[in-house]
Amino acid sequence: MMMSRFSIFTKLIATLFILLIPILLLFAVSNRTSREVLTEEIIKVKQYQIETFANQLDQLFFRLDTYKKMLYESTDVRNLAYPDLLDDVLDKYRTNRTVSEEINRLAGYGDWKAVIAVLYPRTGIVIKSSSSLNALPKELPVQDTFWQYYSDANEDYFLGILSYPEKSAESGEAHMRVVLKFGVAELRRALSEFKSNGSGDPFLYHPGAEPIYNYSVNVNQIEEFLPRLGEIGGSGESGYLLVNSDHKRFQVHYQKLESLGWYLVDYVPISHIMAPISRNQTMFYVISGMLLFMGGYLAFVMYRNIQIPFCRLFKNMNLIEKGIYSVRMTDKPEGEYRLLYEKFNSMASQIEELIEDVYKEQLRSKDATLKQLQSQINPHFLYNTLAYIKSMIELNEDKAAVSMTMNLSRYYRYTTKTGNKMAALKEELDLIHFYLEIHCMLRDDFEFGIEVDPQMEILEIPRLIIQPLVENVILHSFNNYSGYGMIQIRVWREGGMNHVSVEDSGTDMDYVILESIRMKVYSASEEIDSGLKNVHQRLRLTYGGDSGLLLSKSELGGLCAELCWSSKEGEYLS
Repeated sequence: MMMSRFSIFTKLIATLFILLIPILLLFAVSNRTSREVLTEEIIKVKQYQIETFANQLDQLFFRLDTYKKMLYESTDVRNLAYPDLLDDVLDKYRTNRTVSEEINRLAGYGDWKAVIAVLYPRTGIVIKSSSSLNALPKELPVQDTFWQYYSDANEDYFLGILSYPEKSAESGEAHMRVVLKFGVAELRRALSEFKSNGSGDPFLYHPGAEPIYNYSVNVNQIEEFLPRLGEIGGSGESGYLLVNSDHKRFQVHYQKLESLGWYLVDYVPISHIMAPISRNQTMFYVISGMLLFMGGYLAFVMYRNIQIPFCRLFKNMNLIEKGIYSVRMTDKPEGEYRLLYEKFNSMASQIEELIEDVYKEQLRSKDATLKQLQSQINPHFLYNTLAYIKSMIELNEDKAAVSMTMNLSRYYRYTTKTGNKMAALKEELDLIHFYLEIHCMLRDDFEFGIEVDPQMEILEIPRLIIQPLVENVILHSFNNYSGYGMIQIRVWREGGMNHVSVEDSGTDMDYVILESIRMKVYSASEEIDSGLKNVHQRLRLTYGGDSGLLLSKSELGGLCAELCWSSKEGEYLS
């Protein structure tokens, strides 16, 4: 009889083991899947971050190179190299002042501070943007340089030099040298700002040179990475390394700066991020061990209550494995399984929080990418504009070339500002004016007018919200239109709503075509994408359901696209 009872007890213990072992295996698989998903998302987010910041730095130095070339090709700048050709002292003074104002104007653009100078070796004249005595090095390199890194007792800096005539500096016959100096302190400040926005500990690295750190850097930690960073030279312009340090695991990401040849490096403490999952894993195993230890004593009780709770747990573990982290255990039974359910819910909650944090960071990176895409140049539009400028120069139409250049500069200066999502209505209308001026000069087959209530110019609207409407007219309405076109833009307020309408005299708009356009704009399908639909959705998301894009037939004969959004109290003085 005792043997019979012992046999049944043994079977119950064996059954307990058989039931708990799959749970442990499923948890291990789910935990591994969670780690892999988190690791992949962290890699994507960090790569988005450093690529965006590296592009900002490259754009800065490319802009400074543009300034250098502008000064190099400036007639006034070159004239000072030959003072004997100038008419009189007053002419020399005016030219000198013009060059000085141009240098200070270029140096004043943006938040970045760089020293811009023009040197005339034959006359000893030096015109620079900074009044500091130490603004330029005491001795400049003999040869021209392209953002070469230098270090002296006063500061570390990058230097770019261009001599006129070309390669004349090597023989000591340079008539003019354009010098740009960018201090490392500005880069340290930028790295510190980048770090304050949630990055790890970014720094700039170049083989054979001292790294450029941010102001709150963990030098001891980075020095442990430096020997491994020698591997990035042969592994491409971007990527990441896995580094173990002090029993911790790090992802070290890098992105090469095309303008400097240096690498932007940042690291992520994987061990620290994965710590909650590791703690949950340990806790889960401890609790499972306790259940196994107590299984002999509670065998008969668990025998009566194990089947249903186990099936529920098995089902939810499968959901966790599939990535459904919002699942929770309900209808908790009495006994030890209640504690197991609570620990499962705690594990699922913490994993879900980590996944949500990663997704939020991914959305921020996508938003940064969207800002970067807004700053990209339309090649076809730019090529046509540059071809027009070239033609006007060849025809000695200097005023037309200058006018086109100024409009193009103002247009891209505004579209490449990606810092704010909102802008004043006046700024948006100025952008439209520059854009239409450019197309008027390119096509010469239409004219435009803009009417706006001056009190509404200070209203804030989403950036680049009007430009797609005007672009739609240029690209579609006037393509098959043989007459002389007209674009009318009006801004007014009526019935608590703000209105901006863009009307054209393009191809006659019948009811069928108008309804077809409306269906595309107001469609809820994500497969249908268009500029007008994006404008409509942006307005509704920003101002609510009463706002959006209205389409109707224009009195001019073409399409009337009207932006409508609710007016908020205190938006402007009435």
